[in-house]
Amino acid sequence: MKDFIIPDTVDPRAEEAAFWYLCLTEGSLTETEQAQFDNWLAVPENADVFADMARMSRALDGLAEEPEIISLRTAALCDYEDRDNQGRRRGEVRRSLFVVALAASLLLGFLGILSVLGTRSQHYVTGIGEQRVVLLDDGSQLALDGDSAVDVDLGHYRRSLVLTRGRARFNVAKDPLRPFTVTAGNRIVVATGTSFSVELLGKAVHVQLFEGHVAVVNRTAGRGIEQNERFRPRRLATQPQLTPGNEMVALAEGSEPPKVAAFQMAAGEAWQDGELIFENETLADAVARVNRYSRQRIEIADEQTGALVVNGVFRAGDAGAFVDGVSALYPVRIRAADGGWRIGKR
Repeated sequence: MKDFIIPDTVDPRAEEAAFWYLCLTEGSLTETEQAQFDNWLAVPENADVFADMARMSRALDGLAEEPEIISLRTAALCDYEDRDNQGRRRGEVRRSLFVVALAASLLLGFLGILSVLGTRSQHYVTGIGEQRVVLLDDGSQLALDGDSAVDVDLGHYRRSLVLTRGRARFNVAKDPLRPFTVTAGNRIVVATGTSFSVELLGKAVHVQLFEGHVAVVNRTAGRGIEQNERFRPRRLATQPQLTPGNEMVALAEGSEPPKVAAFQMAAGEAWQDGELIFENETLADAVARVNRYSRQRIEIADEQTGALVVNGVFRAGDAGAFVDGVSALYPVRIRAADGGWRIGKR
């Protein structure tokens, strides 16, 4: 390798990707930095560049013993350690030789000769009243509620899933250099190794965290940052962060701030054991969950009825018992409709 030319300009997004990749491979992230990285990675364009950065790094393994590469990497690590010791990692990071060389190579050189490695795409679906548990190729576990569907793409550098309907729980195998993202509506949930559930319910996305850490962001998060700005990771942490035992509810297609509240772990896990536990749920949401388990459909006659707050424990699949309980405890009227029931005002 005789010449290694570094261009004068580097795409800021590639520089950011190189910064995060170096942080993950050469050091450990604090909880705050992990949240910042998750938010940054949730932007689709950022995820693309980060995946390319990982591919590039592995492609360069064969050149690791070249004197120029050793020199660049040593200079970058020295700069990284100096700034870490001075407590300045969270601030603006200058363009170390390693970052510039890696980003420039990514954008202008080696990508032209790299072959794109394929992903393993799968579509998992359950019918009404059916539950399914799947062990994914990366060691993660996927549990689907009734009448639910998830698209899974497991690549060498990222794991991307899309919940298209219903609810699913994800027990994620830890792999910090291959983040795990779940898209539902207009929201993206980002994790590396944790346990959480995502549910599409009416116009809302519900995310419940059982263990670890996740970030929940809009799919458009971060796109307003000017491309010529210097990189400041802390600007990306704009969404509330979940802790175990918290539930986030956000509009699936809206930009309004999400609502975060505590939930009972037992209630959040009960559906996997065939029970539906409702704690201060709207009747509309409760009916949507009951309908995942019964072909005897329940309809809500109007919004006022659907807004009633209900509580109770019901066996999944016993829609008749649910209707009987609702009619006995709440001011509603039940009518037969198309082999099921219609609930309206009394």
